[in-house]
Amino acid sequence: MLFTSNFSVLPDSEPSANGMTPLIPRIEPIEHTSLNPNLYVSAENPLFKNYFAGPQVIEVIVIDSDISRLDQAYGEPVVTINGKRLRMAQTTDGSWHAFFADMNQAQHADATQISNSGKGLDFGQFCSISSSSATGVDFTETKGIAIARHFSGSSNGTQSFGTCSPTNIGGVTNLSGGTLLNHVVRQNQTLNGQAPGGKLGQIASNNVAFSNAWPIIQLFDFSGTPETVTVQYQKAGGVQSVDLIFDKIPSNIIRPVVNRPDYPQGAQVQADLIDPQLNIDPTDDDSWTWGTSMKNNTLYYQVFDKNGNPDADGTLAMQNVIGNLTTFMFNHNGKLTLDPRPQGIKVGESQSNGIQKLIPDTNGLLRTQSISGISLPITLLEIQSNVGIFSDYDGGGIADIKILDNAKRDTSITAKYNDVSYSVVVKFHTATLTMGVPDKIVQSTQQ
Repeated sequence: MLFTSNFSVLPDSEPSANGMTPLIPRIEPIEHTSLNPNLYVSAENPLFKNYFAGPQVIEVIVIDSDISRLDQAYGEPVVTINGKRLRMAQTTDGSWHAFFADMNQAQHADATQISNSGKGLDFGQFCSISSSSATGVDFTETKGIAIARHFSGSSNGTQSFGTCSPTNIGGVTNLSGGTLLNHVVRQNQTLNGQAPGGKLGQIASNNVAFSNAWPIIQLFDFSGTPETVTVQYQKAGGVQSVDLIFDKIPSNIIRPVVNRPDYPQGAQVQADLIDPQLNIDPTDDDSWTWGTSMKNNTLYYQVFDKNGNPDADGTLAMQNVIGNLTTFMFNHNGKLTLDPRPQGIKVGESQSNGIQKLIPDTNGLLRTQSISGISLPITLLEIQSNVGIFSDYDGGGIADIKILDNAKRDTSITAKYNDVSYSVVVKFHTATLTMGVPDKIVQSTQQ
């Protein structure tokens, strides 16, 4: 049986008196079993009702022991998307992989990036279905493909797809390597090059070109929203099938989860956000950074990598996509705002941690290289690849925001996401510890 990511909400645990106990995670990914023994589809998740939207990339994997050896030639497993052929390539783990996305959404996402940035929502470059020589594989049942590196004739953004050929910059045919431009599939599997017949991934007639183009995202038209997207593996003995829904994510699926009802002085403001639409890359942890100011709200993809190191930050690839949310099929989600002092009193402070690196500005505020401190940058990182759950804290429990050590009782920070407002309220707590020792009882009360 195959496994896909799911989650459960853990019960509350007791914080320490000073609020510094890293109560994480409140949401823990678990595994649920797919109904299919050999077919894995990354967007299959009953708690998300199999929805996906916007420029999300979907990974399909066939894990079948009948066709898993690396040193034996096999026919390609027949997998279809709404009856159209999805080309599958064997990787070094013996399984067969493919990626797909909606054509229009992929183009709109790619158009947010300057040409060939290789950062942000860069889908790489696009090739038409008449570009079989660019990869050595026939993709004529798709609407086109997104390739990972530059090929002659390729296009960007919303330009019409060009006819690509396996020629890199400078006119050198079949040049190995080249700059990786695809930034929405960052941890793909390596193609199998051991099978008899010399076809890379068991399907390519031009190995070097296919290697340069990989990972390839196959593009289809799902514009009839809401649209059922049926993925089928036509295995001998019975068809295995998964139905997805391409549409705006229902609001009742999206919600934050906090680890406590209120926060004492010095506490880390740890929170999780459940929003499957923020899961763009099915192979890696996605990172989103907001300028949460209500007056200048901004949004950026992959400002930092999953280790909190600058990725797009400080480069020309740092492109604000807050104005693209409607185009990307976001409904009320996607926009995060923060009021750090609704009572006019400072309650918390931003800080660097393992998911964002902040630097001081001239006003004494913390900023990224590209986002000002006045904009109040906040980063959420997917807690595990392909789970659609995001946190504002690192593995040590250090959050993006900490309550001040001298914060006043009943003051708060307010946040708004998915058109719902939430408050982080400061409360004081007392704890009594009684210890028994021979002939003596010691009692200590701590605030």
